[in-house]
Amino acid sequence: MLLSIEHNLRFQYSAFVRESHMEIRVEPRALAGQAVHDFDLAIGPHAQPSRHEDWMGNALHWFSITDYHDRVEVACRSLVETSPSDRDPQTLEFPVRDMPEQREIWDYIQFVGPVVRSERLKVLADDLQLSDCETVGAIVTRMATSLRDHIMYRSLVTHAHSTSDDALEAEAGVCQDFAHIALGLLRLQGVPCRYVNGYLHVDNASRPSESHAWIELWTPECGWVGFDPTHACEVGERYVVIAFGRNYADVPPNRGIFRGAAEELLSVEVRTSPVERRERHHAEAPLIMDVPVFAEAPDRAAVHEQRGDEAAAQQQQ
Repeated sequence: MLLSIEHNLRFQYSAFVRESHMEIRVEPRALAGQAVHDFDLAIGPHAQPSRHEDWMGNALHWFSITDYHDRVEVACRSLVETSPSDRDPQTLEFPVRDMPEQREIWDYIQFVGPVVRSERLKVLADDLQLSDCETVGAIVTRMATSLRDHIMYRSLVTHAHSTSDDALEAEAGVCQDFAHIALGLLRLQGVPCRYVNGYLHVDNASRPSESHAWIELWTPECGWVGFDPTHACEVGERYVVIAFGRNYADVPPNRGIFRGAAEELLSVEVRTSPVERRERHHAEAPLIMDVPVFAEAPDRAAVHEQRGDEAAAQQQQ
């Protein structure tokens, strides 16, 4: 599937701030089964981002804005070709008891950050009878069929910094929480697994596409295999990978600081659409973000009045 992806982030500040320093992870990864044909990034106020890869090979863009501003806007556009899944994680027959100890996967069996080894997690693992599962696929099947009986999908119950234990206590959460709980359950059984941040394309016009989180688990025979605990399914061509990590804290879409006495409000919009011909994408105009900066903190009311006049003039045209 050839997918065109637009991802827009808008950081609005309640007052003018002096500086912003930010890192973002919005560039899809080039992987077996996922080819990145194009990627464009624009930042407003204008900034020249530096690109590097973190210790897990994820693309990271970092930028600074050092003049007064009251908002930051980021727009990115990707063209990604994905492939159907070639492995259902529920069919993995590798015995759990034979999982080797390898240095390369050591990080992915540790309880660190928001993935908490707690009494609630152990109780859930007992309720799911995961210790009775002899193969990795049997563990995944048990989670796919029973996890939603214990955890309800519900937004505004947790937040970006919630732990797996917070979601277990609330008995509810979003995709990030389902991923953290699934990671904890697998690690309790000694199965290496990692967090995946990316996009999920949805055909339903009444339901928008979205940033999404799922997991991958590892076996010596098959390597990394994707599983979506939120939807209890394998990961296929509608999924686009941006970054891998031990948990969400390793791979947030954005992270940064600003200098100023202001409140920050973040809004995010994601749009994905299948593309039939690549030429359509290349014909699009380059991304440009026109967001002003000021050498000194201006009068906020005057700036808003000026913007209102500009908007009115554009409507008349």
